Amino acid sequence: MYNLLLSQKLTIRVLKHLFLFLTLVMLFSWVAYIRSEGATGFLRGFAMVFTNAIFFFGYAYITVYLLIPRLLLKRKMVTFFISFVAVGLGLSLLKFLFSDYIFFQALSPESVSSESQFSLQALLVNTKDMTFIVAVFALVKFAKDHYALELNNRELQRKGLEAELKLIEHQMDPHVIFNNFNNLYSISIYRPEFLKPTVKKLKAILHYLFNESKGDRVLLETEVEMIKNYIGLETLRYGERLKIHFEPEGPMNGLKIAPLILYSFVESCFVYGAGENTKESWIRIELKVQDSRLRFVAANSVSGSRNYTTEREGGTNENSIRRLELAYPNSHRLAIREIENEHEVELHLSL
Repeated sequence: MYNLLLSQKLTIRVLKHLFLFLTLVMLFSWVAYIRSEGATGFLRGFAMVFTNAIFFFGYAYITVYLLIPRLLLKRKMVTFFISFVAVGLGLSLLKFLFSDYIFFQALSPESVSSESQFSLQALLVNTKDMTFIVAVFALVKFAKDHYALELNNRELQRKGLEAELKLIEHQMDPHVIFNNFNNLYSISIYRPEFLKPTVKKLKAILHYLFNESKGDRVLLETEVEMIKNYIGLETLRYGERLKIHFEPEGPMNGLKIAPLILYSFVESCFVYGAGENTKESWIRIELKVQDSRLRFVAANSVSGSRNYTTEREGGTNENSIRRLELAYPNSHRLAIREIENEHEVELHLSL
């Protein structure tokens, strides 16, 4: 029910406003019918109220959706007041021209005499009456917007906590550490000449995971170096059956990025690509920086027997998408696709 009330879809918004309009027209028509003791007739009263309600609601919509956002919220107080009064007087004039006191005669016939004449005073009184609807309308919209903002803030906080928890789980994921230590053991036996550089890479990775990645932003160069170290370890692990291409391009001096955003997609290539394919496989990582804009591509081969895109939706991809929404709500574009035994993630990011 709350989602329906707060929905921003055009069709639903139009239906909600039509429902409000017709409900109030029916209510005032019934009041007019009761106060006239049936002398006017309900249908005639409905027609009169409907005609006048168009001007009342028009004043409310112009004020709430045009004058307040463009003038009042920008602190143009004098311009807002003049425009508010001018619009009210203009609509009151149109109302009198079209209805000729019908609205007042329907609701309160005893307050209008046959000698009533059109005057500036009548315009001012009608404008004053219309401001009541404007005030109610503005109050309801303010309450709705405030409630929607509170819900949005709570949702962002919830997602932030979930993303932080996922990040901690990712950092503490034992399989990453276990696999790398298993690599160290194998290298120490079969290729001891690579042991020292491998330990150095692993040390850099663990330092990044447990220390540097805890901040909101890290240097892009640091994230790239982390990816290089990780690829170096995995290259030793998979050997010649895995072809890896990674050549970062563009100036990165001083640019920062949310930690592990890129690394998570790279790790996913190994886990769901080479890790699930016992035959020859490949991974292609592209990273290009131009004018503080980052284009990043992480692609890998997949076997035709399984759909790894579906599996990733509940793991690395979902976590990374949520973190992107929180860290870069209006400055990123992400595309995930799988075609011809190839899974590809393409990310465009404003740094």
